[in-house]
Amino acid sequence: MGLTTWKNAPKGAIRKTDVSIAKNYLNEKELDGLNRIVTMYLDYAEMQAQKGVVMYMKDWVNKLNAFLQFNEKDILQDSGKISHEIAIALAEREYEEYRITQDRTLESDFDRLTKKLLKKAKY
Repeated sequence: MGLTTWKNAPKGAIRKTDVSIAKNYLNEKELDGLNRIVTMYLDYAEMQAQKGVVMYMKDWVNKLNAFLQFNEKDILQDSGKISHEIAIALAEREYEEYRITQDRTLESDFDRLTKKLLKKAKY
């Protein structure tokens, strides 16, 4: 699947909703970088609001591009080769294939509790 994290990771089951969240595919270093840059940008936006600076969406696009450039990040020039809808469909199709294996191998909470109770009953 390529996921590095998901809800209830690492022992919980991967759910269909987990595969459509892009940050679930980032490694720890990438996720830390994303969190840092988002925090910096939101702090900047909050400072602009506190100063009473009126900005429109086109202004924010320009500010974001300048901010990313300042932080030596690549700026997307277009929407890419694969649309969001196609990417979601591909991820969900991959998930459906993975789910078959996961369902066979994953031990549910019920199974764990049953084993624990049976083990206690033997003593």
